[in-house]
Amino acid sequence: MKKISLILLAVILFGCSPSVSAPASLPENTATSFPTWTPEPTQTVMPTATPFLDVSKIATLSTFNAITSVTSSENLTDVWAVGNDGVIVAYRPSRGESSFFHMEALEPADWHDIDFVSPDDGWIVGGGDTILHWAGESWEISKPATVDPWAQFYSYSLTTVAFSEANDGWAAGCVNSEGGQQILIYHWDGTTWSRSSLPEELSFWVCIHDIAALAPNDVWMVGTGWDGTESGVALHWNGAIWEAFAEGEAFTNHSISALSSDDIWAITDHAVVWHWDGVSWIESARLDSANLIHARKSDDIVAMGDKLWHWSGSTWAEIDLTKDIFPVDPELIDFVEKPNGRSSDLWLLDSSGIIYNVGLYWLDFKN
Repeated sequence: MKKISLILLAVILFGCSPSVSAPASLPENTATSFPTWTPEPTQTVMPTATPFLDVSKIATLSTFNAITSVTSSENLTDVWAVGNDGVIVAYRPSRGESSFFHMEALEPADWHDIDFVSPDDGWIVGGGDTILHWAGESWEISKPATVDPWAQFYSYSLTTVAFSEANDGWAAGCVNSEGGQQILIYHWDGTTWSRSSLPEELSFWVCIHDIAALAPNDVWMVGTGWDGTESGVALHWNGAIWEAFAEGEAFTNHSISALSSDDIWAITDHAVVWHWDGVSWIESARLDSANLIHARKSDDIVAMGDKLWHWSGSTWAEIDLTKDIFPVDPELIDFVEKPNGRSSDLWLLDSSGIIYNVGLYWLDFKN
């Protein structure tokens, strides 16, 4: 068994779940019963956190929504963050830059997510289902907002974007109306974005919140759906058909992180952790105050929100950020792992635009 023998952290940082309100039929998940799980938190005294970078000084009065990183062939890691009112900021050591700078906004859209395939191939999605593309020098509109003759009754919004490779990308969210929210998925084939058609039985009222794209034939999406009552939902694309899994509880599946096709982790907005073993979704734990999840290895999973949790492969250990590190409750929106020599840092983003650096010096050993 591997254990974490030392965690040195200096940190803080980041999600919003839209409501849905219309019934539909979802296939039942194969997982039906789960063991009772009682956490036994291990408190660790941590040093006072210091913001690593304060993006709010660059782009004030803006709400940030997502952060990502991309590493160049010279092993230099760039970091990008996006937010409301057209805000895009970048920190690009690959260009010789030593601080964040505010990119020129194309339009005052609310940007919800960002993903990079390479330093010269990036994507942003947001309100109005607009998609931007970065080809190395500037952001350009790749897919303009949908013009709907019923626009006064419907609004389009993309909340998440992910690529398995340069010619295989996915953007998803929902179409909002007075009756509820209907699923919205686009696929990039290397040339154009096209709206994905789902079978009628899967065209239910649902909103997608996160994507894990392992390969063109192995893509997972999680969000909120309706089956008489609100419940978390997971969709899987195998390259030919879509399959849906409903978790059967009134929770939004908020975040997903995949290590392999049979080792995938998801978490709800109520901190319920699910694990996919290649056959079914099984409830792994019921944590507290967390709705983001990041899988580093099968025995090294991080869940966070107002609290930070770590899975060692056998147990979840809790570090209470609000008690041990932060003087106020953080509102963590997103995070990204940034390579740092033989170790790595975790950069956390809060809704006010402050980025905190968490030094992750994991010293693993076998008993």
